[in-house]
Amino acid sequence: MTGSTSPQAHISPNSAITVLLNAHAGDTNAEAFRKEVADALAGAGASFRVLAMTPGKEFLAAARQAVREAKDNDGIVVAAGGDGTINTVAALCCEHDVKMGIIPAGTFNYFARDLSIPTDAAEAARVLLEGRIERVSVGYINDRIFLNNASFGLYSKLIRHREEVKSKFGRFRIVAVLAALVSLLRGQKPFAIALHVKKESLVRKTSMVFVTNNLMQLAHIDREFAQQTPEDGMAVFVMRPTTRLDMCRLILRGAMRNLASDSNLETFCTDRFDVESRRKAVDVVVDGEIVKCRTPLSFRVARESLQVIVPARTAA
Repeated sequence: MTGSTSPQAHISPNSAITVLLNAHAGDTNAEAFRKEVADALAGAGASFRVLAMTPGKEFLAAARQAVREAKDNDGIVVAAGGDGTINTVAALCCEHDVKMGIIPAGTFNYFARDLSIPTDAAEAARVLLEGRIERVSVGYINDRIFLNNASFGLYSKLIRHREEVKSKFGRFRIVAVLAALVSLLRGQKPFAIALHVKKESLVRKTSMVFVTNNLMQLAHIDREFAQQTPEDGMAVFVMRPTTRLDMCRLILRGAMRNLASDSNLETFCTDRFDVESRRKAVDVVVDGEIVKCRTPLSFRVARESLQVIVPARTAA
C-alpha cells in the first residue's frame, strides 16, 4: 500500500463529517467511545454526526447513504471500528471517490497503523480536522476490496475457530493469538490449485494461500520480504502440505519474523495474479471477514484509488 499527497493539503473546515461507529468493535465500550469521538469533534467546532450500529444490513445501508451524501456535498465518511468495518466503508468510498477517515477500534488495526493514524479515539478524531488527504492503493479479490490481506484454505479455518473462541472468552488480542495457534497445529487437508502469474502458470498442492498488501503486517511476518516487496505490490505465500512438526517450525519462524525463507512456503510479489480451483466457490478471509468467492479468483492492486485522511506529519 502506498500513497501520494492530494493537492488539497488540508481538510475544508466546512466539510460535514459522518462517523459510522461499529458498536461491537474489539473490546470497546461503545457509549464511552462515541462520547470521546463526539467531544473531540465538537470541541473543534466541526459539523458532524455519529451513527453507532452493529454490523449487518443496517450498517451497510447507513454507509451507502452516508457515502452518497458525502459525494454530493464534498463530505467525509469515517469508519470507526476494526478492519472489517474499515473495509466496508472503504469499498463504498473507493466506488464513489469519497474522502474517508478512520478511527481505529479493532484488535489489530493494521491498515490504520500503516497510515500512522493514532489508536486513541480522540487523537484519531482530531486527525479528521488537522490531517491531509492521501491517495492509497488497495487490493481486490474479484470485485471485493481488501486493505490488509485475503486468504483461503487454512486461514479460513483459523478465522472460524478464532471467532468461536472470542465469542466465549472475549475479543482480546491474546485470545485471538491463542486460537490461531490451535488452528494452525490442527492443520488443513491439502487441495490443488493453478496459479497464473503474468505469463507463468504454476500447478500446486497447498493447504493455504495468503496474500497481503499491507507492508506493516508483512513486516510482522518477514522483515526482509517486506523490504523487498514494492509498495504497490502484493506479497503472496503459498503453503505446501505440512506436518505438525513443520507447522511448529513455521510458527517459530513467524515469531522471529523470517517466515518467507521457510522451505514449506513458496513466496512471490506481484500486482496481479489469478487462481484456478476445481471448486466452484471457496471461502476467503478478506480483512478478517469470511466471504464466499466464485472461482477463478482474480487478485489485483488498484493504485491510489482510495482517499484517506492521514496525520499531517506523515511523510508521503
